[in-house]
Amino acid sequence: LGQAAKDANKFLGNITTWGQVRTDFIEYWNQITGENESKWSSIEGTQNIMSWDGTDKIAKYAEDHGILWKFHTLIWGSQFPRWLTSLSKDEQLKEITEWYDSVATRYPNVQMIDVVNEAYPSHAPAPFKNALGGDGSTGFDWIIKSFQMARERWPQAILIYNDYNNIEWNDEVNWTINLVKAMLKANAPIDAIGCQAHDVY
Repeated sequence: LGQAAKDANKFLGNITTWGQVRTDFIEYWNQITGENESKWSSIEGTQNIMSWDGTDKIAKYAEDHGILWKFHTLIWGSQFPRWLTSLSKDEQLKEITEWYDSVATRYPNVQMIDVVNEAYPSHAPAPFKNALGGDGSTGFDWIIKSFQMARERWPQAILIYNDYNNIEWNDEVNWTINLVKAMLKANAPIDAIGCQAHDVY
């Protein structure tokens, strides 16, 4: 047994499963991502009460084994705290800012971050996106602002837009290309695209 990417200039990673790291993880992989532990709803399901245990374990596991880890995810229109929907737009932005600041304070040196997850309109529309600027003049203003806020807090991290079907279906491929073009035109910080191959066969 051995890590396929050991001593290479790449990594081969995997996720935790049901909040656990499988016992043979380090034999195969040299990067780790939390499946659900770092989603906003997992950490702050109750307003102003944050539970970091799951993500702390991931960060410690990565540090103990000298491997990379990725924070998944800051902004997602699916697993977010439901109490957010009862707030005004200004209050939502305040809470989003507090969320970013709390994550940055706790994990200032995380190497990779899925900043925005699955924002293609039919995937998981974020009911709070107007608090971040909505579609705006670019069509992607709220995503651009999400990345700008991330770069302010993590100047060295790899900032990722993550989605699925974005290498399989033309509409979603083109939407992703247009997103990246808009971000580059706005000088927004995006370092990588995540492609979850849900429908590859």
